[in-house]
This record gives sequence, C-alpha cells and structure tokens, in this order.
Amino acid sequence: MSYLIQLFLILLLTKIGAHIAQALNQPSVIGELLVGVLAGPAVLHILAPTTFTHYLSNLGVIVLMFIAGLEGDFPLLMKYWRPALTIAVLGVIFPTGAATLLAAWGFGYSWRTALFIGLVLSATSVSITVAVLQEMGQLNSRAGAMILGAAVADDIICVILLGLCISFTGGGHTTSFWAIVQLIAPKLLFFAVAFVLAKWAVPPFISFFTRLNASENDTAMALILCFGFAALAVSMGMSDVLGAYVAGLALSETPICDQLVGKIEPIGYGVFIPVFFVGIGLNISFHGLAHDWFFILALIIIAILGKQIGCGLGARLFGLPWQEANVVGAGMVSRGEMALVVANVALQAHVVNTNHYTALILVTVITTLIAPLLLKALIEHQQHQFNEVN
Repeated sequence: MSYLIQLFLILLLTKIGAHIAQALNQPSVIGELLVGVLAGPAVLHILAPTTFTHYLSNLGVIVLMFIAGLEGDFPLLMKYWRPALTIAVLGVIFPTGAATLLAAWGFGYSWRTALFIGLVLSATSVSITVAVLQEMGQLNSRAGAMILGAAVADDIICVILLGLCISFTGGGHTTSFWAIVQLIAPKLLFFAVAFVLAKWAVPPFISFFTRLNASENDTAMALILCFGFAALAVSMGMSDVLGAYVAGLALSETPICDQLVGKIEPIGYGVFIPVFFVGIGLNISFHGLAHDWFFILALIIIAILGKQIGCGLGARLFGLPWQEANVVGAGMVSRGEMALVVANVALQAHVVNTNHYTALILVTVITTLIAPLLLKALIEHQQHQFNEVN
C-alpha cells in the first residue's frame, strides 16, 4: 500500500472514528485510537505499521506536545512544582514496586527481569491526557498543571532509572559514582540550556523572523523552535516531546502566542496528530494473549491502580480534595512512547524474551486506551460534584 493511500485512509477513518466517539459522549481520541486497533493487524489488516506511519506518528506527538506548551500556563506550572514532583515520585514507586514483586514472587521471574517489567510500568505518556484535557477545557486547571509538571518529572525519573538498571544488571559491571553523574548530568543540563535559550535566544529569534519578507514567517518560526528544541532534548538524553513542550512554553509567554495556536493547531490536528493516535492502535497484536492472559491482566490492573493510587495520594498530600486528586491520578495512567522504549531496551539486552515483550506492549496499549475513558469520567464526576455544591 502506498503512503498516499495510507494517509488517505488514516485521515478519513480517524475523523469518522472521532465523530462516532463524540456521538457516544466519549473523548474523540478514543475513536482515533480504536481506528488503529480495528483497521490494524489486530483485527482487519487494512493498515499496518510502516516507516512512513512511524515517522509521521513521531511528528504528531511532537506537535501535540508543542501545542500543549503553547496553551500552557508557565507561572501555574512553577506554582505547583513541589506537588508535581511528589506525584511523579509516588507514581513511579507504586506501579514499579508492585509489578516487580508480582513478576518475581507471583510468576517466578528473575529479579533482573522483574525489575525491567516494573520499570516499563513506571513510565507515563501525557500526550493522550493532553488531548482529553484540551477537549474538556482542563489543560490550565490546577489538576492539569500538576499532571503536566508530574509528567515532565516522571520522564526524567524513568530515564535515570533505566540507565541505572542497565548499569547495575547489564554485563555484571559495577556502577561507579562517576558513571551515575555522567548519566544524570546531561538530563539536568538540558533544563538549564533550555531556560537560557528560552529567555535570551527565543525573543531575538522571533524578532528576526518578523522582519523577513516571506510567507507565514510566524508559523515557520514556531515549528523551527518546536523541532529544534525537540532535537536538543534528544541529543541530551531526554525525549523529543519534552523538548517540544518546553519550546511551546517559551512561546506561550510571548504576545503572538494566541496567533500561533490558531495556525499550528490546524496543521497538527489536520494531519500529524491523527496519525499518532492511529499509530498507537497499530502496535497492538493479540498474538500470545491466550498464553499469558493472566499475567497481562494482572499487569494492566497494577498499571492503572499503581498510577491512580500513587499519583492521587501525592496530590492529596498537597491538599487537593479526593475528586480532584483522582483526576490527577487518572491523568498519569496513560503509557506510551517511554514505556515502549524501556520494553525495547529490555528486549535488546535479553532481559525479557519475545513473549514478555508482547505482553508489555499489550499492557502499554490497553492502558493507553483505558486512560482517556477513566480521565473523562472522573473530570465529569468532579464537575458534577462542584455543580451540586454550588
């Protein structure tokens, strides 16, 4: 199938899927995710993962997080950095610890394998959550700010833990203090470099582009910063979506922010972002499900409850009522690209076998499908409670 037919089918089917989801009072992202599952290798075999869909999907999530940054509230994020960090830490400890113990004690896997299985469940992908928060007008709420801040911290924690696990369990080498410093330092340095660029390089860059005699200067400038910050993040060991989000936050403080949102959103939601959502569904396969169904089911329960309880408890510790704390917990349930990276690293290092890998991919995709439903239900419940009180 040519890439043009692939793109034609993805754009057509995602809009139909989103319409049906909205008609059933569900987030539109659910319809788009299910298009990938139903049209992909799991059911109808109409679409399949290709190099084209892979790269276009990557661009989709980068643009999605860039838009989230553009629509973000930087002072609000800074206000809630302490609860966000607490939420992230507890949201890693609960699912990772529970999954590690389950795999080691419940299913008899080695501690090395169990640790990597637990680490896959530690990762949060906020991209699906962002789509639901945007759709429900909650992106700049208190809970939304905590979710986004916690997701950034979660990304850092997960990358560091992955490096430490590889160092401690791979090849029998002992991890030195210097090796740990070399692992952590580039991640922390990224934020310092990004801050310097956002404060002192972005404003003159914007000024330069406004003086150019070319079409759509502001749109091109925004996308250049988006992909530039994404590339910088990758070069320093962080995820590209984090770099794109930081670029969006930098531009959110400028007078042209609203104008940029109006131009970038049609590009993202018209082309790139639907491919990202479909790409998640295309990764699901039911191969091996019959053999490992109990293990997969147990991991799904831990993946959901681990984040829901851990992150919700973290939010509750900082005074949020249970209804709002539950929204925060649900916002951290979704897994995605980081979990897939950890699973792939574990497979390449021969820590897990192909059956484990398939199980982990299924857990990642299924929790990603469940997360927006859970988040929407809890937001609606919170709003209903608020309306009753008032």
